[in-house]
Amino acid sequence: MRPLKMCWYPAMAALLIAGLLTGRREFFLLLFIMGFVLLFSLALNLWTLLSFSYVQRTERRVCVKGGETSLRVEIYNDKPFPFAFMRVTVAPVARSSRVRLSFSLLPRSHASFTVPLFCPYRGVFGVGMTELEVNDSFGLVRTRFNMLSLPYYRQTEMKVYPRLADISLPSAKRTDAKVFGSTGAHIAKQGESYAGLSKYTPGDPFKRVHRAVSAKRRELYVKTYDAPFETSVLIAMDTAVGGGDEEERLYLADLACECAAAVAHYSLRTGRRVIFGCAALPGAPDVCETERDFLRFYEGLAELRFTEQGDFAEVFQRISYSDVEAVYAITARSDAVIREVLSMSGIKNIRLIELSTGKGAEAAAESASVGGVWTVRLAVGDDIAAVLGEESVMR
Repeated sequence: MRPLKMCWYPAMAALLIAGLLTGRREFFLLLFIMGFVLLFSLALNLWTLLSFSYVQRTERRVCVKGGETSLRVEIYNDKPFPFAFMRVTVAPVARSSRVRLSFSLLPRSHASFTVPLFCPYRGVFGVGMTELEVNDSFGLVRTRFNMLSLPYYRQTEMKVYPRLADISLPSAKRTDAKVFGSTGAHIAKQGESYAGLSKYTPGDPFKRVHRAVSAKRRELYVKTYDAPFETSVLIAMDTAVGGGDEEERLYLADLACECAAAVAHYSLRTGRRVIFGCAALPGAPDVCETERDFLRFYEGLAELRFTEQGDFAEVFQRISYSDVEAVYAITARSDAVIREVLSMSGIKNIRLIELSTGKGAEAAAESASVGGVWTVRLAVGDDIAAVLGEESVMR
């Protein structure tokens, strides 16, 4: 094919020059025939690009960072003529490792490929074909087409969750904290633990009316319940990841989400409520009351988007600290302004988790109190469960 292409275009140029010099019609006739063949090949390629059939699907649409799945790509030729040469570019999760599939198809046939998908980053990605290249049967015209420009084409969505580091619980850790005694009792209008009775007030639901006591005393009484004494943990994440190349920013964003997931999972298991705030959540902060809310929080971390710039102090202006027991600030920036904002919050138990791409051994060893804020330095590749262990996470 390639020798024919190398001779075809010089021959057309020679026929044009010969026709102009001699004025003989034979040269122009041959030139028009060769040009018509090129136009026919180009039209055939365009028809193939716009009408070929395909199927692409992933083995799993969700995965955890570091896991692997696969993408199945099937190309069908339902035309009465062969596809002499086709090349498809497939974009996996890691854009730097694109895959090119080359094949030829006979009439009424198809080709199938299985592309492994390694998931080195957290986030939501579109995987699948991005570019299609078609050569005609003579190898004269090569046509490339960007499939993402088609209005009806959509890549397969792949969601990659951050890794969840399991911080072990202390053996004597309390899983529920309640205040006992009449002086410290908290009364709620609904709950599971029956506490006593109170007189009916307008607005109380009738289903809580204690019928026996109300009939005996000839006055409406309603049931009350013990309300558990809740403590909250605030996780403030800095979604601004600047500097370095794109891959370094992706790794830092993943590490921030892994830290948030580890701290939130640990806190919920120890009976604490988790409040999560970041600049990417412009409204009210996300609140997780129980372990059942963790899956929703975990899915939100997978979809969280990071930027190169952002105001970390703005997160603290939208959060109330009335019942916050501890604050965990996660950032990839080493900034004195962040420590100043944390020190002025009025909370004593503050952990600043600084992320970097340095060597794990060096970063893990640098954990100390800086400016009144306990700082834990964590690097990409560190053991999060070991660095954020009991001494760093809960006192």
